[in-house]
Amino acid sequence: MPSFDPKQTEKISEQVQRLNNDLLSAAIRDHTGLCWPSPYYTSTGQFSFKETIDIFNGSSGIALYFMALFEYSGRKEDLKTAEDILRKALKSEEVLKARSFGFYTGISGVVYACIRFYELSGKKKYLNTAFRLIRNNEENIINNTVKADFLSGYSGSLFVITLLYHHLQSDVILTMIRQMITRVTTEARISKTGLKWDYDRSKSAFDSLTGFSHGASGIAYSLMQVGNYFKNEGLIYLAEQALRYEMQYFHEESDNWLDLRLGSYRLSLPDAHRWDLNLFLPEMRKVNSWAHGAAGIGLARLYAWQTTGNPIYLDQCKTALNRCLSDIEKMDRTDFSLCSGYTGMIPFLLKFQELRGYDFNEQLCAVARQAKQLYEQKNSYNSYISSGPFDYGLLSGKAGIGYMLLQLLNPEMTSAVYPALPLNTAGTIVDIGPDKKLIRRGIFFQYYPKTIQLLDLSEPDFTEHFYAEDLCEFEDVLNQKINTLPDTKVRSIMEVFNFEHQRTSCWKAHKGYLCYAKKNEFIRNQYQQLSLFRDEELLDLEMKLADHVTFYPITPEWRAIMELKETDQAALFLAEESGMNTIYIGQLPKLVISPLGREAVKGNKLISVILNGFIENDQRTSALDALKQRLISQIRSLIRVGIISIKV
Repeated sequence: MPSFDPKQTEKISEQVQRLNNDLLSAAIRDHTGLCWPSPYYTSTGQFSFKETIDIFNGSSGIALYFMALFEYSGRKEDLKTAEDILRKALKSEEVLKARSFGFYTGISGVVYACIRFYELSGKKKYLNTAFRLIRNNEENIINNTVKADFLSGYSGSLFVITLLYHHLQSDVILTMIRQMITRVTTEARISKTGLKWDYDRSKSAFDSLTGFSHGASGIAYSLMQVGNYFKNEGLIYLAEQALRYEMQYFHEESDNWLDLRLGSYRLSLPDAHRWDLNLFLPEMRKVNSWAHGAAGIGLARLYAWQTTGNPIYLDQCKTALNRCLSDIEKMDRTDFSLCSGYTGMIPFLLKFQELRGYDFNEQLCAVARQAKQLYEQKNSYNSYISSGPFDYGLLSGKAGIGYMLLQLLNPEMTSAVYPALPLNTAGTIVDIGPDKKLIRRGIFFQYYPKTIQLLDLSEPDFTEHFYAEDLCEFEDVLNQKINTLPDTKVRSIMEVFNFEHQRTSCWKAHKGYLCYAKKNEFIRNQYQQLSLFRDEELLDLEMKLADHVTFYPITPEWRAIMELKETDQAALFLAEESGMNTIYIGQLPKLVISPLGREAVKGNKLISVILNGFIENDQRTSALDALKQRLISQIRSLIRVGIISIKV
């Protein structure tokens, strides 16, 4: 806990009071209550204003600031101000006809603000309002919220709805929680390690994001909070798998996790279609804030350590701490906003300090002092954006600075940016969904359906006694089990396993929608250029199998097991925008593709190799010429669909 001396406390209090005066002087009041116009950009450098109700930069977030002020000061007028803000927000079009449903960016945030006001005031009508809002937006929150993330997706809403359930113990709310957990489980996707979410077109990213606001840490934090509340090991398992995925993008040299967002500049780089992480790395390793990077990721790791006791999470927290302290020592950016700036590091430092007995008073006061200096110079806490002086939002603007200063003065206050569910005091533990075993089975079995089917036929109830902690162990156990079977069965089941294992390896390497959308854009552009080439020019180029395509030769045993056609000579695993696709190809495309899976080959050499295999059987020049033309036509078709790539 920080223990500031009286002079430090006075300075922080004075800063809060000045901010408070600034907030109140900018408020717009009418007969319905208070609001602050929120700036939004209409074009580069140009912004306008609108009334918003969310936590991020709207009324709900500012109401939370005044609730925190009441928690600290005990002044009833601060709680009344919060109520005036909520009263007006609840009558707005954004609430009556909601279009956004996340925790910090939509209706779930309004619900959270209502619950917090009930907790502080005891006014049951706000709890009833929260219930009504959830019911009115049930379908959109559960099924139509595209993203899974904590800030704007359904994992954040899951946290808020669980908090509402704590107060109401409603079966209706419990049903919603179960439906959302089903969706979380269904949408989990395997990776090289761990599990990930948000791999579709909802995110412009190199892969599923890291971080607390939009990435794996935030999803893990919500799942672990809810799992801990209901004592559901399955959700805690999913959370830990999300944290394992995130470690793929830990950058050791920077003591930071990579910010995988890709904007228009990065996507316009000449070799962007290659999807080489090193191409984007220089900017990805810089960001450290509550939203992205070590400061927010540290919050998730702290809770994971508290929940599981696993020392690896504490080690990761220490790494995050090193990065935060290093950044605060330099303090070379003029962004102190809660979401993306230095004050967003305060929750992590305070929690680490509380749990481990450290003393960060000097660093915390330095952040407050530097924030004050920028405010006095620019009337803003973020000089990178021109709308800064007019932004009173919680995550984006001035209310957020006041909120963090109040947390320095009152470290035990309930934090909306590191929210925690209360202890579950119900007498019995409620079943909210599948346990750890069923969740693992549901995820792993879908990648090896035929192998599992054959093993169950070979040994009834084999899968009932099956245990594996992760997909890698699952694959090892399958492999070992197959090798213990009688020789008559081993070969056929191993054929199936090898096929499904190769396909699963492709799934693990899949980088999400944007990667393949960018590759397809490149493929279309390249084909337009190559379509103008004469055959001789085209065949003088080096060709290779595209890196999102895997060639898999089919054996007679596999063809018989899968009851394929005789014309199915090989399989291609194609990484596409929506996932993996398996297609079977005939003799001619197999002849062309097979050599390209090993190395890049010039078109002339490729055709010569293929034709040499036919010369012994047919010396007729006309037949070979006809085959050559068919091969050229096949090559052009394979280039057009992106299976063959030209090496440049």
